[in-house]
Amino acid sequence: MHKAILLFLFILFIASPLLAANEVEVRMLRTVSLAETPKQVVSTADGQRIYVLNEKGEVALYSSNGDLMGTFDAGPDVTGIAPQGSNRLVLEMADQKQLILAALEPVVHISTKDAPVLGPENAPVTIAVFDDFECPYCAKAVPLIKQVVNAYKDKVKLVYKHFPLGMHKNARAAAIASMAAQEQGKFWPYHDLLFANYNKLNSKKFTELAKDAGLDLVKFAADRKDPRLQQRLQLDQEEGRRIGVRGTPTIFVNGRRLPQRSRQAFDQMIQEELAKAQPGRS
Repeated sequence: MHKAILLFLFILFIASPLLAANEVEVRMLRTVSLAETPKQVVSTADGQRIYVLNEKGEVALYSSNGDLMGTFDAGPDVTGIAPQGSNRLVLEMADQKQLILAALEPVVHISTKDAPVLGPENAPVTIAVFDDFECPYCAKAVPLIKQVVNAYKDKVKLVYKHFPLGMHKNARAAAIASMAAQEQGKFWPYHDLLFANYNKLNSKKFTELAKDAGLDLVKFAADRKDPRLQQRLQLDQEEGRRIGVRGTPTIFVNGRRLPQRSRQAFDQMIQEELAKAQPGRS
Protein backbone atom coordinates (compact mmCIF):
# COMPACT_ATOMS: atom_id res chain seq x y z
CA MET A 1 0.00 0.00 0.00
CA HIS A 2 2.80 2.40 0.94
CA LYS A 3 4.61 1.67 -2.34
CA ALA A 4 1.40 2.18 -4.31
CA ILE A 5 0.89 5.60 -2.74
CA LEU A 6 4.49 6.59 -3.51
CA LEU A 7 4.09 5.42 -7.12
CA PHE A 8 0.88 7.44 -7.48
CA LEU A 9 2.53 10.55 -6.06
CA PHE A 10 5.51 10.12 -8.40
CA ILE A 11 3.24 9.79 -11.44
CA LEU A 12 1.25 12.82 -10.30
CA PHE A 13 4.51 14.80 -9.83
CA ILE A 14 5.83 14.13 -13.33
CA ALA A 15 2.42 14.64 -14.92
CA SER A 16 1.58 17.88 -13.11
CA PRO A 17 3.70 20.17 -15.36
CA LEU A 18 1.80 18.81 -18.35
CA LEU A 19 -1.54 19.27 -16.66
CA ALA A 20 -0.67 22.77 -15.47
CA ALA A 21 1.02 23.90 -18.69
CA ASN A 22 -0.35 27.12 -20.15
CA GLU A 23 -0.38 28.19 -23.76
CA VAL A 24 2.73 30.12 -24.79
CA GLU A 25 2.14 33.10 -27.04
CA VAL A 26 4.97 33.60 -29.52
CA ARG A 27 5.49 36.89 -31.32
CA MET A 28 8.07 36.92 -34.10
CA LEU A 29 10.04 40.17 -33.80
CA ARG A 30 12.17 40.06 -36.91
CA THR A 31 13.49 37.74 -39.59
CA VAL A 32 17.22 38.04 -40.28
CA SER A 33 18.51 36.88 -43.66
CA LEU A 34 21.86 35.08 -43.51
CA ALA A 35 24.42 34.86 -46.32
CA GLU A 36 25.30 31.25 -45.42
CA THR A 37 23.61 28.33 -43.69
CA PRO A 38 24.47 28.64 -39.98
CA LYS A 39 26.45 25.92 -38.24
CA GLN A 40 25.95 27.43 -34.78
CA VAL A 41 24.10 30.42 -33.34
CA VAL A 42 24.91 31.75 -29.85
CA SER A 43 24.08 34.88 -27.88
CA THR A 44 25.79 36.79 -25.08
CA ALA A 45 24.23 36.49 -21.63
CA ASP A 46 22.85 40.03 -21.82
CA GLY A 47 21.32 39.36 -25.23
CA GLN A 48 23.04 42.35 -26.82
CA ARG A 49 25.11 40.36 -29.33
CA ILE A 50 24.34 37.34 -31.49
CA TYR A 51 27.13 35.32 -33.14
CA VAL A 52 26.53 33.10 -36.17
CA LEU A 53 29.19 30.56 -37.25
CA ASN A 54 28.92 29.05 -40.74
CA GLU A 55 30.50 25.94 -42.26
CA LYS A 56 33.39 27.98 -43.71
CA GLY A 57 34.49 29.14 -40.27
CA GLU A 58 33.20 32.68 -40.76
CA VAL A 59 31.56 34.42 -37.82
CA ALA A 60 28.94 37.13 -38.25
CA LEU A 61 28.12 39.48 -35.38
CA TYR A 62 24.59 40.84 -35.04
CA SER A 63 23.04 43.32 -32.63
CA SER A 64 20.04 42.37 -30.49
CA ASN A 65 17.86 44.00 -33.16
CA GLY A 66 19.25 41.70 -35.84
CA ASP A 67 21.45 44.31 -37.51
CA LEU A 68 24.76 43.02 -38.89
CA MET A 69 27.62 44.65 -36.96
CA GLY A 70 30.49 42.90 -38.70
CA THR A 71 32.07 39.63 -39.78
CA PHE A 72 35.43 37.92 -39.42
CA ASP A 73 37.05 34.74 -40.69
CA ALA A 74 37.83 32.50 -37.72
CA GLY A 75 39.15 29.76 -40.02
CA PRO A 76 37.91 26.36 -41.25
CA ASP A 77 39.35 24.57 -38.20
CA VAL A 78 36.87 26.28 -35.87
CA THR A 79 34.13 23.81 -34.96
CA GLY A 80 32.27 25.80 -32.34
CA ILE A 81 31.99 29.15 -30.59
CA ALA A 82 30.99 30.26 -27.11
CA PRO A 83 30.58 33.85 -25.89
CA GLN A 84 32.49 34.93 -22.79
CA GLY A 85 31.25 38.24 -21.45
CA SER A 86 30.11 40.96 -23.83
CA ASN A 87 33.09 41.18 -26.20
CA ARG A 88 35.01 37.91 -26.08
CA LEU A 89 34.48 34.68 -27.95
CA VAL A 90 35.92 31.22 -27.27
CA LEU A 91 36.80 29.39 -30.50
CA GLU A 92 36.80 25.58 -30.38
CA MET A 93 39.39 24.05 -32.72
CA ALA A 94 39.03 20.76 -34.62
CA ASP A 95 41.57 18.00 -33.98
CA GLN A 96 43.61 20.29 -31.74
CA LYS A 97 43.94 20.30 -27.99
CA GLN A 98 43.39 24.00 -27.68
CA LEU A 99 40.84 26.78 -27.43
CA ILE A 100 41.33 30.31 -28.70
CA LEU A 101 40.01 33.27 -26.75
CA ALA A 102 39.31 36.16 -29.13
CA ALA A 103 38.54 39.76 -28.18
CA LEU A 104 36.02 41.29 -30.56
CA GLU A 105 35.85 44.99 -31.28
CA PRO A 106 33.29 45.94 -33.92
CA VAL A 107 34.10 49.07 -35.91
CA VAL A 108 30.87 50.90 -36.73
CA HIS A 109 30.14 53.63 -39.23
CA ILE A 110 28.71 56.79 -37.66
CA SER A 111 27.14 59.42 -39.87
CA THR A 112 28.35 63.00 -39.43
CA LYS A 113 25.64 64.45 -41.71
CA ASP A 114 24.08 67.55 -40.06
CA ALA A 115 25.94 66.76 -36.82
CA PRO A 116 27.80 69.48 -34.87
CA VAL A 117 31.55 69.07 -35.40
CA LEU A 118 34.37 70.61 -33.38
CA GLY A 119 37.81 70.44 -34.98
CA PRO A 120 39.23 70.14 -38.51
CA GLU A 121 37.05 68.28 -41.00
CA ASN A 122 40.01 66.25 -42.30
CA ALA A 123 41.28 65.16 -38.87
CA PRO A 124 42.44 61.51 -38.95
CA VAL A 125 40.61 60.69 -35.71
CA THR A 126 36.90 61.23 -35.10
CA ILE A 127 35.47 61.11 -31.59
CA ALA A 128 31.69 60.62 -31.71
CA VAL A 129 29.74 61.11 -28.48
CA PHE A 130 26.15 59.94 -28.03
CA ASP A 131 24.90 62.24 -25.29
CA ASP A 132 21.94 63.39 -23.20
CA PHE A 133 21.87 66.96 -21.85
CA GLU A 134 20.23 65.89 -18.56
CA CYS A 135 22.64 63.02 -17.95
CA PRO A 136 24.97 63.74 -14.99
CA TYR A 137 27.60 61.34 -16.36
CA CYS A 138 27.56 63.20 -19.68
CA ALA A 139 28.02 66.52 -17.89
CA LYS A 140 30.91 65.06 -15.90
CA ALA A 141 32.58 63.80 -19.10
CA VAL A 142 32.57 67.21 -20.84
CA PRO A 143 35.82 68.52 -19.26
CA LEU A 144 37.63 65.26 -20.07
CA ILE A 145 36.49 65.29 -23.70
CA LYS A 146 37.51 68.95 -24.08
CA GLN A 147 40.90 68.17 -22.59
CA VAL A 148 41.43 65.38 -25.11
CA VAL A 149 40.31 67.49 -28.09
CA ASN A 150 42.58 70.36 -27.04
CA ALA A 151 45.52 68.02 -26.51
CA TYR A 152 45.34 66.60 -30.03
CA LYS A 153 44.15 69.78 -31.81
CA ASP A 154 44.45 69.22 -35.59
CA LYS A 155 44.49 65.42 -35.23
CA VAL A 156 41.04 64.99 -33.67
CA LYS A 157 37.54 66.20 -34.39
CA LEU A 158 34.56 65.84 -32.05
CA VAL A 159 31.12 64.90 -33.35
CA TYR A 160 28.04 65.29 -31.16
CA LYS A 161 25.19 62.78 -31.54
CA HIS A 162 21.87 63.18 -29.75
CA PHE A 163 20.62 60.28 -27.63
CA PRO A 164 18.16 61.65 -25.03
CA LEU A 165 17.02 58.98 -22.60
CA GLY A 166 13.36 58.44 -21.80
CA MET A 167 13.98 58.77 -18.06
CA HIS A 168 15.02 62.42 -18.47
CA LYS A 169 11.88 64.44 -19.12
CA ASN A 170 13.61 67.54 -20.53
CA ALA A 171 16.40 65.80 -22.46
CA ARG A 172 14.57 65.59 -25.77
CA ALA A 173 13.53 69.26 -25.62
CA ALA A 174 17.11 70.17 -24.70
CA ALA A 175 18.39 68.32 -27.77
CA ILE A 176 15.98 70.27 -29.98
CA ALA A 177 17.01 73.55 -28.32
CA SER A 178 20.67 72.77 -29.02
CA MET A 179 19.83 72.10 -32.66
CA ALA A 180 18.10 75.47 -32.81
CA ALA A 181 21.32 77.01 -31.48
CA GLN A 182 23.23 75.09 -34.16
CA GLU A 183 21.05 76.77 -36.79
CA GLN A 184 22.68 80.04 -35.67
CA GLY A 185 26.18 78.59 -35.59
CA LYS A 186 26.35 78.48 -31.79
CA PHE A 187 25.86 74.85 -30.91
CA TRP A 188 29.02 74.46 -28.85
CA PRO A 189 28.56 77.54 -26.61
CA TYR A 190 24.96 76.46 -26.02
CA HIS A 191 26.10 72.87 -25.45
CA ASP A 192 28.39 74.07 -22.66
CA LEU A 193 25.62 76.12 -21.05
CA LEU A 194 23.19 73.20 -21.15
CA PHE A 195 25.62 70.86 -19.43
CA ALA A 196 26.54 73.51 -16.86
CA ASN A 197 22.82 73.55 -15.98
CA TYR A 198 21.99 69.90 -16.67
CA ASN A 199 19.97 69.53 -13.46
CA LYS A 200 17.97 72.75 -13.91
CA LEU A 201 16.66 72.38 -17.45
CA ASN A 202 13.15 73.39 -18.51
CA SER A 203 11.56 75.42 -21.31
CA LYS A 204 12.18 78.74 -19.56
CA LYS A 205 15.80 77.81 -18.92
CA PHE A 206 16.35 77.01 -22.60
CA THR A 207 15.40 80.58 -23.50
CA GLU A 208 17.53 82.07 -20.71
CA LEU A 209 20.56 80.13 -21.91
CA ALA A 210 19.85 81.13 -25.51
CA LYS A 211 20.00 84.76 -24.42
CA ASP A 212 23.26 84.11 -22.55
CA ALA A 213 24.69 82.53 -25.72
CA GLY A 214 23.79 85.60 -27.75
CA LEU A 215 21.17 83.90 -29.91
CA ASP A 216 18.42 85.63 -31.85
CA LEU A 217 15.53 84.64 -29.57
CA VAL A 218 12.82 85.03 -32.19
CA LYS A 219 14.62 82.72 -34.61
CA PHE A 220 15.51 80.38 -31.74
CA ALA A 221 11.84 80.02 -30.77
CA ALA A 222 10.80 79.44 -34.39
CA ASP A 223 13.53 76.87 -35.05
CA ARG A 224 12.57 74.86 -31.97
CA LYS A 225 9.22 74.19 -33.68
CA ASP A 226 10.81 73.15 -36.98
CA PRO A 227 9.84 69.49 -37.69
CA ARG A 228 13.19 68.98 -39.46
CA LEU A 229 14.93 69.09 -36.10
CA GLN A 230 12.68 66.33 -34.76
CA GLN A 231 13.55 64.24 -37.80
CA ARG A 232 17.29 64.76 -37.28
CA LEU A 233 16.93 63.80 -33.63
CA GLN A 234 15.08 60.63 -34.57
CA LEU A 235 17.82 59.68 -37.04
CA ASP A 236 20.49 60.06 -34.32
CA GLN A 237 18.52 57.87 -31.94
CA GLU A 238 17.85 55.21 -34.56
CA GLU A 239 21.53 55.16 -35.51
CA GLY A 240 22.56 54.87 -31.87
CA ARG A 241 20.27 51.92 -31.25
CA ARG A 242 21.44 50.25 -34.46
CA ILE A 243 25.10 50.32 -33.37
CA GLY A 244 24.37 49.19 -29.82
CA VAL A 245 24.10 52.42 -27.83
CA ARG A 246 22.08 51.75 -24.69
CA GLY A 247 23.12 54.52 -22.31
CA THR A 248 24.95 57.82 -22.19
CA PRO A 249 27.58 58.92 -22.70
CA THR A 250 28.61 56.31 -25.25
CA ILE A 251 31.81 57.32 -27.02
CA PHE A 252 33.41 56.00 -30.20
CA VAL A 253 36.92 56.67 -31.53
CA ASN A 254 36.98 56.10 -35.29
CA GLY A 255 34.01 53.79 -34.87
CA ARG A 256 35.51 51.80 -31.98
CA ARG A 257 33.71 52.01 -28.65
CA LEU A 258 35.73 53.63 -25.86
CA PRO A 259 35.96 50.97 -23.11
CA GLN A 260 36.09 53.45 -20.23
CA ARG A 261 35.89 57.20 -19.75
CA SER A 262 39.48 58.01 -18.82
CA ARG A 263 42.32 60.02 -20.32
CA GLN A 264 44.39 56.85 -20.51
CA ALA A 265 41.73 55.03 -22.55
CA PHE A 266 41.36 58.01 -24.89
CA ASP A 267 45.12 58.32 -25.38
CA GLN A 268 45.57 54.64 -26.11
CA MET A 269 42.82 54.50 -28.73
CA ILE A 270 43.80 57.79 -30.38
CA GLN A 271 47.45 56.72 -30.60
CA GLU A 272 46.38 53.41 -32.15
CA GLU A 273 44.29 55.24 -34.75
CA LEU A 274 47.05 57.74 -35.51
CA ALA A 275 49.48 54.86 -36.03
CA LYS A 276 47.06 53.30 -38.52
CA ALA A 277 46.91 56.60 -40.41
CA GLN A 278 50.69 56.72 -40.92
CA PRO A 279 51.89 56.14 -44.52
CA GLY A 280 52.57 52.49 -45.15
CA ARG A 281 50.35 51.36 -42.27
CA SER A 282 47.00 49.66 -42.74
